Amino acid sequence: MGHKSLNPTNRFNGLKSCKKSFSIIILKTINKILVFLIALALILISYYTWLKSPVLTHGFASYYTSARMLTDGSDMSHAYDTTYYFAKMQIYGFGNVKDLSNLPTGSFIMLPLCRFEPTTAKIIWNILGIIFLFTSILLLFRSFNIPLFSTPGLILILVTLLFYPFYYNIAFGQAYALLLLLAAVSVYGFRKDNSLLTALPIALIIILKGYGFYPLAALLFMKKPKVFLLTIGLTAAIFLLTLPLFGLSAWQMYYAKFYSVVAYGEHSSNVAYQTMGSLLGHLFSYNTTVNTNAILSIPKIYVYYFTQLSGLVILSLLSKKFNRDKYMIFFVMSFALNVIFSPAAEDYHSLFYLPLIILSGSILFNNVNFRSPQIYVFALALLLLMLPLPFRLLQDSSIPLYILAYPRLYGALIMIFLAHGLIHGGKLPESS
Repeated sequence: MGHKSLNPTNRFNGLKSCKKSFSIIILKTINKILVFLIALALILISYYTWLKSPVLTHGFASYYTSARMLTDGSDMSHAYDTTYYFAKMQIYGFGNVKDLSNLPTGSFIMLPLCRFEPTTAKIIWNILGIIFLFTSILLLFRSFNIPLFSTPGLILILVTLLFYPFYYNIAFGQAYALLLLLAAVSVYGFRKDNSLLTALPIALIIILKGYGFYPLAALLFMKKPKVFLLTIGLTAAIFLLTLPLFGLSAWQMYYAKFYSVVAYGEHSSNVAYQTMGSLLGHLFSYNTTVNTNAILSIPKIYVYYFTQLSGLVILSLLSKKFNRDKYMIFFVMSFALNVIFSPAAEDYHSLFYLPLIILSGSILFNNVNFRSPQIYVFALALLLLMLPLPFRLLQDSSIPLYILAYPRLYGALIMIFLAHGLIHGGKLPESS
């Protein structure tokens, strides 16, 4: 018996068993640390929400004022007369806060809360935003089959809770936690092959904020005509049913006074907008007052049309790289591309990157290989997207310094590049 215990095979099995037990202990310890850090992140979010919610800001002021005007029966075309609109903001209790009105149908965002006084409404709205974020996490985890309390799951939850654009969303009472939830519902519907659950959220994103056209185009490029046409039909139906509330004049004023200003006005190349259009405008669209460091003087409207066309061409070309079994990556990627090629996207728009971050992370963490550059590329992109970076300070810098002022854009492009690479090396989580 004594000689048998010294058998090399038994010794090897014993060492293997000890190594496995040690790995389990290490993994459990890591998970406990992650749970502790998540608890701290929850405290941070709660404190930040308590601190920022009573402060009335632009963004929230626009949603609230438009909704209040709608319930008061005001002529909504007047929302695009800045003198009238700013006066309304003051009447409703926003003091000297000023902002432009969004889409006419964006008035629906704050409709349930606009009868509360503004501070109360913003507090409730930000609490709802936290609920929207957690619901989005759950839906995305279900869509990508990520176990909630696994090590990869806990890491991705922590990343989401420390994602600075969400804090920016809280500070300005923005609507992007709601839009993230709609995107997550659409992704879940796509995973379950549910046409209505895929189409309706995209239609609502288009109606409420004018986003969603890239996911819509992605459905066409993936040859999903039923869902594509259903999305168009739902969008058109909502638009036509609500048109009597606003009238065509409100939409005409919206395009003239808001969209054209944001898309290709003189301020559309500001580094606050972390988009391809802003970067190209900063480089090539000289302006005597706000963009004096450009190297060319191309009218910004041409930069705008070039950017929009380029974005759709890139989306189309990418669609040809994905087989049917990898369509989920492409569909999720389309939400990120929608931000990259948007006319304007501030920090809170970056919440649309979370589905791609979570999906890419789940694929990488399924088979972690620290010798592969992919994990480090992912980490670099993630840091550029999630950290509170002072890029706005570079607005008036000269070239080449202001090229460094677009970290969110570069992080998103790296994440797209990584997701494209995962087509060949990654394995999509199986549907549960």
